[in-house]
Amino acid sequence: MSFDDQTYAQIASYLNNQMDDTAKKDFEARLESDADLASFLETYSTLEGVYNDEKWTITTTASATEIKELAQAFRADDVANISKKIRAIQQENHPKKSSKKKTYFYYISTAVAIAAVFTLFYFSFMQSLTATDAFDQYHDWSTLPAFQTKSDTTTSLEQARNLFKNEKYSEALSLFKSYTKGEIYNPNVALYIGVSQLELEEYTEALKTFNVLKNSDAIDHHKAYWYIALVHLKQENTEKAKNTLQTLAQHPNFYNSEKAKVLLKKLK
Repeated sequence: MSFDDQTYAQIASYLNNQMDDTAKKDFEARLESDADLASFLETYSTLEGVYNDEKWTITTTASATEIKELAQAFRADDVANISKKIRAIQQENHPKKSSKKKTYFYYISTAVAIAAVFTLFYFSFMQSLTATDAFDQYHDWSTLPAFQTKSDTTTSLEQARNLFKNEKYSEALSLFKSYTKGEIYNPNVALYIGVSQLELEEYTEALKTFNVLKNSDAIDHHKAYWYIALVHLKQENTEKAKNTLQTLAQHPNFYNSEKAKVLLKKLK
């Protein structure tokens, strides 16, 4: 599990309650759409509660560097070594001032909490996924873009988008296709067309749509790789999905490159 340095800084600011209202609202909106980030944040918060000797709380005093080190530990070590890594990192960043006498109940509670954290960690980061499970977990149509077009075309596109959001994929597809006739190629519309075809189980057509996007000169042409991988996952073609995800993982600037790395480790 890894993120870019800006994300680690945002995690630290969020947990330390250092964000202003706007930044906090934006970050929480991202948590709703990014399952990996939300899962990591939940796991880290729980770990902080287990290993903080002074108080049991999800509020942290960790720096972005410490959080990044913990994330690297998640990626590099097995569950048996995680506790040693975390303890070493936190002792380095937060040296103990004094050791207070612990009660028997404290040690029992700590042991139970650590076991719970390791269980959460395993299912959040180590659990393997089938192609079907991966599709269910990673497809998120709410991240598809909105439209910014001239007023005379906005209405039809918004109608199509509303139909799409209401899962009326056949009707939405017809409207999106009618819009593309005689219009300049619009990569955002292509995404909606491809996803509609995917949902209608028109997999061959969906792949054609996404391949046209992939080979276009659109700035975000690389988004096509992620959606091609989703088509293969929906078809339960794990090997083809992996091949496409490998391409994403090898290009850090491509859409969902980090998610592709995580998913590759989880796929059976």
